[in-house]
Amino acid sequence: MDATTVRLILIVLGAILILALYLWERSRGPDEEGSDDGDDEDDTHEAAGPGGREPQGRHARDHVDDPDPEDEGDRPQAPAARADAAPDEGVPAPLLLQLSVAKRYGEFPGLDLLEVAESCGLRPGDMDIFHCLDEFDDGTRVYFSMANMVKPGTFPFDDMEGFNTPGMMLFAQLDGRPEDLTILEEMIATARKLATTLGGDVLDETRRPLTVRKEEELRKSVLANEARFARAARR
Repeated sequence: MDATTVRLILIVLGAILILALYLWERSRGPDEEGSDDGDDEDDTHEAAGPGGREPQGRHARDHVDDPDPEDEGDRPQAPAARADAAPDEGVPAPLLLQLSVAKRYGEFPGLDLLEVAESCGLRPGDMDIFHCLDEFDDGTRVYFSMANMVKPGTFPFDDMEGFNTPGMMLFAQLDGRPEDLTILEEMIATARKLATTLGGDVLDETRRPLTVRKEEELRKSVLANEARFARAARR
């Protein structure tokens, strides 16, 4: 084998070696890049947790630190104080009675209302509403009151001629006195007279027509309230 042939063989072998190195480097590069990407992906999964979600511990911590205001209604709240709680827990809360007289069609004229109210013993008074006073106690106790059904509940006593209302509300607070049952009867009779004379209907506290059965329930409530106050006084 002459020198020229040997030289050609070496050149070919060198070219093959260089090509093999080039191909090996080319095939090795993507593997290494894929390995780096895999590490980053692992870091991402480690931070986010399975399925791309945050770890439960971190998620719970973020929820506590920055609660959603819309979720406040679902949270258990501290018990609110009772509206009828008294400073002395031994004193029962007064019993609230409420009746309404509503116009069947249209509205009650102010002057007609004033005239019928006076015939029922209702007098204009404090807070610009009507009051039925205890005539046997120098007028110092209000038996019950009557307010306008429309807010703010007052009557323009100086301008009743231009006043109209769809209804009135009669109410009383009973604190267990012996005359409480009389107050209820007076209130029912007044509401019925107003309704009959002015063309309206008497409604209970749920705005339903006042029935004989409902009247009896109110009487029982008044008697039970009187008994509660009596028991509290004996303590």
